[in-house]
Amino acid sequence: MFDKKVAIRIQDSGKGISAKNLPHIFEPFFSTKPQVKGVGLGLSVSYGIIKSHNGRIEVRSEEGKGTVFTVTLPVAGLTAEKSLNLMETL
Repeated sequence: MFDKKVAIRIQDSGKGISAKNLPHIFEPFFSTKPQVKGVGLGLSVSYGIIKSHNGRIEVRSEEGKGTVFTVTLPVAGLTAEKSLNLMETL
């Protein structure tokens, strides 16, 4: 059973994601960019990878103020002691 988790937060101060687009950002091939710029798979693939590792990805965004993505993943087989040792080697 996973009881320890690690969270990674990525934040920007860009133009944000509109309320109209926010519910669709994890859908395959959804993009607001012209087709020559991309196919709209990045967030969909990220969502699938995170989900397959029993994690979560959450997003908060406000137009004109930026976006925050938070990825939460379970930590498997890592005791507190091993975790401290790992951090010391970084």
